Amino acid sequence: MMTDDSGQAVKAPAPPPGASGTPAPETRGGGRRVVGFVREHLDADSLRQAGLPLAVLALIIYFTVQSSVFLTITNFQNVGLQAAALALVSFGQCFVILTAGIDLSVGSTVALVSVVCATVMKDHGIVAGILAALATGLVVGVVNGGVVTRLRVVPFVATLAMLSIASGLALSISDGTPVTGLPDSFTNIAQDRVGDVPVPVIISVALFFVAWFVLRITRFGRHVYAVGGNEEAARLSGVRVQTVILAAYVMCSLFAAAGALILTARVASGQPTLGASIALESVTAVVLGGVSLFGGRGSVVGVAFGVAFVSILGNGLNLLGVSSYTQMLILGLALIAVLAIDRQIGRDRKEAGT
Repeated sequence: MMTDDSGQAVKAPAPPPGASGTPAPETRGGGRRVVGFVREHLDADSLRQAGLPLAVLALIIYFTVQSSVFLTITNFQNVGLQAAALALVSFGQCFVILTAGIDLSVGSTVALVSVVCATVMKDHGIVAGILAALATGLVVGVVNGGVVTRLRVVPFVATLAMLSIASGLALSISDGTPVTGLPDSFTNIAQDRVGDVPVPVIISVALFFVAWFVLRITRFGRHVYAVGGNEEAARLSGVRVQTVILAAYVMCSLFAAAGALILTARVASGQPTLGASIALESVTAVVLGGVSLFGGRGSVVGVAFGVAFVSILGNGLNLLGVSSYTQMLILGLALIAVLAIDRQIGRDRKEAGT
């Protein structure tokens, strides 16, 4: 106690926060707020979304240092050509995975579409060949969606069966050999450029905006997210779940057909083994891009970054002389790592009640 000038007792002023060696209540509260902010905003999901663009940038820097050829216009044109078809297949795969499904048949769909397109085009012209390609993709999508929704076969098994069916059809139609004799005006599409930008890249960018618009603006897109997030809740809300899932598989196969047209133009023939690795690459790109295999979460913008990562990685490793077998190994390991992160994100959301 202290006394003032009149002799009355007054309470001694409290020591400044932290003077006694114990943290002030405000400091402890501020620390809790910082920890809470970190937990809320820097969870695994946010880190993955922010980390992918940084990973793409890191790849560019690394391969630029390692190879004098990497950071050139010609090489980036090659990257764009390699990425165009994968991007289209991945955008379509995004629709299916957002509904908590998966399409393993996209690779054999590409091969079947390529063979059908080339067979029709060499006899009936470019327009007929393109229409036949899109019709083939439509049929595959309807069959996949119908088996999943009507026969209640799980997507993994249904599309695995379609993988075998489409591959067998492609080999049967072509007799196991490439279908040649395509018009130059079609095959030149793969080499044509607008300025320095290859035409296939322009096509893939245009269809990227189509996919973005459908998923973000239209009612169908909102229903895709709703079905993937909680199928039963979507059904109780009046969403026609089976129709949405069927349409998602149709969109996937149509995008795969568009990718097949680009690949067919690049190789100037219908190849019954075209797109052999594109199923793994598309799933890897989609999941890397932040689309959850459990459905209902992700965006086509993230998928575009996933495609960029896979394509730049493949191109850079080619420049460094890494074999294609090792590249497949690296992609597989990357997919496992991302799936583990996705599983942890799912657990975190479940524990948080979101």
